[in-house]
Amino acid sequence: MIIENLLEKVQRYSPDAEVQVVMNAYLFSAQAHTGQTRKSGEAYLTHPLAVADILADLRMDVDTIATGLLHDTMEDCMTTKESILDTFGEEVALLVDGVTKIGKLRFRSKEEAQAANFRKMILAMSNDIRVILVKLADRLHNMRTMEHMKPERQISISRETMDIYAPIANRLGLSKLKSELEDICFRYLEPNVYSSLTRQLKLRAPDHSSYIKSFKAELQQALTERGIKCEISGRVKNLVSIYRKMQLQNLTFDQVHDLLAFRVMTESMGDCYTALGMIHGLYPHHPNRLKDYIAQPKSNGYQSLHTVVLPEGRQVEVQIRTHHMHAVAEVGIAAHWKYKEGHLALSKEDIQQIGRLRAIFEAAREVNDPSEFLETVKVDLFAMEIFVFTPAGDVKIFPSGATALDFAYAIHTEIGNSCVGAKVDGRIVPLRYELQNGDCVEILTSSNQNPSRDWLDIAKTGRALSKIRRVIREAERARGIELGEEILTKELSKHSISISKLQKSGKLKEAAQRLGHRENEHLFYGIASGTQPLTRVMRILAPQTIEESRSPITAFFNRIRSKSTSPVLIDGEGDVLTSFARCCSPLPGEPVIGFITRGHGISIHRVDCKQLLHLDKDRRVPVQWQDTPSGRHSSEVEILCTNQMGMLADLGAVCKSQQINVNRMEAHTIEEDNKAIIIIEVGISHVEQLNTLLKSVQYIEGVIYARRKRAEAN
Repeated sequence: MIIENLLEKVQRYSPDAEVQVVMNAYLFSAQAHTGQTRKSGEAYLTHPLAVADILADLRMDVDTIATGLLHDTMEDCMTTKESILDTFGEEVALLVDGVTKIGKLRFRSKEEAQAANFRKMILAMSNDIRVILVKLADRLHNMRTMEHMKPERQISISRETMDIYAPIANRLGLSKLKSELEDICFRYLEPNVYSSLTRQLKLRAPDHSSYIKSFKAELQQALTERGIKCEISGRVKNLVSIYRKMQLQNLTFDQVHDLLAFRVMTESMGDCYTALGMIHGLYPHHPNRLKDYIAQPKSNGYQSLHTVVLPEGRQVEVQIRTHHMHAVAEVGIAAHWKYKEGHLALSKEDIQQIGRLRAIFEAAREVNDPSEFLETVKVDLFAMEIFVFTPAGDVKIFPSGATALDFAYAIHTEIGNSCVGAKVDGRIVPLRYELQNGDCVEILTSSNQNPSRDWLDIAKTGRALSKIRRVIREAERARGIELGEEILTKELSKHSISISKLQKSGKLKEAAQRLGHRENEHLFYGIASGTQPLTRVMRILAPQTIEESRSPITAFFNRIRSKSTSPVLIDGEGDVLTSFARCCSPLPGEPVIGFITRGHGISIHRVDCKQLLHLDKDRRVPVQWQDTPSGRHSSEVEILCTNQMGMLADLGAVCKSQQINVNRMEAHTIEEDNKAIIIIEVGISHVEQLNTLLKSVQYIEGVIYARRKRAEAN
């Protein structure tokens, strides 16, 4: 790709474009990237040029194409936003800055990085959607040239692209870009399947090629003779769609009959329906495979008629659309845009045409937790859509599986919060009723109703889930503050101290701040949740009273407590009541997280504990092991071995040599295989000690495997 070709391409679809802006961006980028190369060894400038070319294929304006050329200059070349602002103006500077911010984000965990990056992209889209178009073009070219990366990077980037970027491209109506992203991802994520399908398609290629040519000519002649002016093209469906069908319907490749698809492009909407009727008159067709996306467009603006016909025993899909509908299908929202001197010039009417995209952006502003946001928006991105009506006749679009509760929140937050049921076509239905295409829904409310945790299992849309979580969090926090204040009031009253006087004098707030809480309410909530020990609060508010009131028995237990502090720290403190979850039996050295139980302190789990996934996220607290955790922790080891004499003695000898105490041992024979399964429960001080034990056991003659027994997998 050379700059002259890029400029010619832009001028073909926008003759009055200010291509000097693009040329200036090219020169600026060339200077900034001087001396830089890609992993392939090519000059780095080939990448921004390729990104700009992809954007030109999407018929973007000169500011966006300039951004494609400049998008890496701020991140990789230390170019400042001010220098871009001075050279190219505010609009380009903001676009480049938006793309740069997406690329710079780095977070502690893979899940958080993915979620927060995704959130940032969506927020960028809500301000100027061209930021994400540049990012999609950037990702596409990086995917095209990924053969120079390490295999693990190829897989991780492909998974992220399949999960995040391809669905966004689909949501924006960029079907061509989305299909290419998916096919490249498929090549790296399922290399064996990809090679097999490619090979089988190649074997059929001559037959497909000749049939596409003959059927296209036959259909063209038939429609032309009947007065329909049209253009027809044929193609083999992409590998991802073929593979998805095979998985969904449990088919082999030879059982997939509709590998071919034809596209009929007409002059008008009326011609589309006329052509459909004629095609159904010419060939047998599947009546249940007819889809009318013209009358009911997809949320990304896609319009077309889809039908499956059976000419000469074959099965082919035919899509019928106007030329404008085809432009929308290929370049999505960009098809609605107009240009004045090569710059974007959107009218209010144009913006309204793509207004439905805004629904997904609203979720970005209402959710604070990155992983929650990812879950929220993924629900909307990957779902099929259904259409329902309000009593006034307005159409509402929902993902398949959405409920009456989702509908209520789509109308208004307060209606959702007070929803008790719904009427569908005049019939009363419960909140969990799944909406069906064509339903007319009326929401029933009550002033006494409030959201409950059960609603999180009923709601399916991101908007409803985020609203319900917010109300539940606020209610639980209010109850926690009230309970914490009550606990502290009772404890102070035992020593004839008035909490109201402490509040008026400001001593309570001083104590709260000393303990790391900005407000009294935060202190109360900490007491109720168990993260703030009451004894520490009392030591500050009434130290002399605490000392005087200590009985010999209390002092005895406190001495014991001081010698056996928790092996984990919570908010830097070790004197908090904790217990270790039996479901995952965490060991020192493993990543752990705390869960606030009701009345039993904080339960410590491994971060990958499956049981933890089903527990309330709002009651999780960060914890960490002390530098030198004391005590022994039980862990079970499962050993599969041959059933031979001396095995138990050998296991005991290994444990003894490593000064590991065996608390329990049991064995079960597998007579038909002359094998045995041995379970030993050992006392472990650190996870590395367990790993060393497992390696040593593996060397015992007759041992097939030795592994840690994980309770949650049972």
